[in-house]
Amino acid sequence: MTAEKSYLSATQSSYVERYGDELPDWKEQGYLPEQTFPEQAYSTFEQYPAKRVVGPNRTETFDDVRREAERLAAGLQSLGLEPGDVVSYALPNWVTTTVVHLGISMAGAIANPIVPIYRHREFEYILDDVESDAIIVPDVHREFDFREMLDDIAADVPVDDVVVVGTPLEGQIGYDALLADDTDYTRPDLSPDDPHVVLYTSGTTSDPKGVVHTHNSVGACEMPMRNRMEYSSDETFFVPTPVTHISGVVRGLRLPFIVGADLVLMDRWKPADAVDLVDSEGVTRMGAATPFVQGLLEEAPADWDCPLEVVGCGGANVSPELIRRAAETFDCWAYRGWGMTEYPGATKTSVGGDPEKAADTDGRLLPGTRIEIVDLDSREAVEQGDEGEILVTGPHVMLGYIGEDLNDEAFTGKWFATGDVGYMDTDGYLEITGRAKDVIIRGGENIPVNDVEDKLKEHSAIDDVAIVAMPDPDLQEKGCAYVSLVEGETFSFEEMTAHLDEKNIARQKYPERLEIVEEFPRTASGKIQKSDLREAIADVLNMEPVSR
Repeated sequence: MTAEKSYLSATQSSYVERYGDELPDWKEQGYLPEQTFPEQAYSTFEQYPAKRVVGPNRTETFDDVRREAERLAAGLQSLGLEPGDVVSYALPNWVTTTVVHLGISMAGAIANPIVPIYRHREFEYILDDVESDAIIVPDVHREFDFREMLDDIAADVPVDDVVVVGTPLEGQIGYDALLADDTDYTRPDLSPDDPHVVLYTSGTTSDPKGVVHTHNSVGACEMPMRNRMEYSSDETFFVPTPVTHISGVVRGLRLPFIVGADLVLMDRWKPADAVDLVDSEGVTRMGAATPFVQGLLEEAPADWDCPLEVVGCGGANVSPELIRRAAETFDCWAYRGWGMTEYPGATKTSVGGDPEKAADTDGRLLPGTRIEIVDLDSREAVEQGDEGEILVTGPHVMLGYIGEDLNDEAFTGKWFATGDVGYMDTDGYLEITGRAKDVIIRGGENIPVNDVEDKLKEHSAIDDVAIVAMPDPDLQEKGCAYVSLVEGETFSFEEMTAHLDEKNIARQKYPERLEIVEEFPRTASGKIQKSDLREAIADVLNMEPVSR
């Protein structure tokens, strides 16, 4: 449909330059699946056609999902989409979303999941940056009209076709109308080294960063996870975390169709409903961020005969106590894990391993993964047991960011700088102790502060602003905006919200508290000392400050 995207050839060239001599070793040692996602899925469909995907709006068998995905792939091909084109989608945790991701891959296109909480500005940036050829969205979800938003930004994005699940506007295509006869589907010729998915991570900058993964690099994360965590076709997965995040893509959109596990999706998080779902569907596996596990614990009946066998937790502030409570309350194996969009599978603690390590650390490195821990200032390697920023390399690493300048900043040779701080103990277990990156992790969602700070500085009453993470008992972190004012001006929380409303920024990014200060604490070089502000708001709330 479109000319070859220049960023793909650039990221592939950079990847080969960094890792080319290691690729044969990764393949020989079995770290790479050497299959495309559709190839893996077809093998599973043949073995387990009656397995189910249970969603909030419908339930389908694997065979139903396969047939609908083929019809979608045929429909996308009829629009002129070819291998190497990009199809974006912003969909909730629906059965349809599993079909969409699979159908895009079957058509040979590159999937670009976008979190549905984003709005005009984020969509405009992402669709332009990824050079999207088509997008699939709901008509209206949670009282927001995605059709109208895409109409609003149509002139500023390269998208040729807007596909709507529901009722389309004029000039848009209905999802049901796009589904062609599956006999029209032609399997494209794909390589496991072809780009498979582009996910956007908030990172530490104002604009999100496009992370390009191949079929091999995502699959390389799943293979050791399957072995260490003993995944099997006897399992039922529960995925309440958004499937447009990397963890949701892996656990909700790929792994069930690779191991043959039943899948239960939850769109709107309600802990009491989650307990009912886990119980009624016989869920055995759950992996999610802290708020999901904590919510399930709070709603768990005292006499609950919980079917959960394994619970994994990752993201911000996974406390050892949370893991121990989960293990005891659910009578299951509970553990912490570490990964990121750029390197999805880094550490896990084996099922049935040391329960203390599972609670107190983030696990051991998965096969093929190597890390180096460096001093934050000197960038020299530290001694084992000492704390520093974690650099990572291995077969799960992304192909690269969209934008060579971003890759130049993120990589030192083969090493990707994660921005996470931690140490390795003498038994080879990693513990994440903080973050060098300036983000707020609200309920497992990375919220960058730079964008909102920049927008608030545009208000005529504001002289300067700093947004910091404040501790929250339910979501772990929320944003608090510290603001100094122009002399003689006033500013309220309501004015802040109204100002951000005008900027079409996702409401998830809005600060949830406002503090007015006469002057900011600053470093010797004049930078705002955010650590002091985090401690100040924690003192007000009588809680422990968020560590950085």
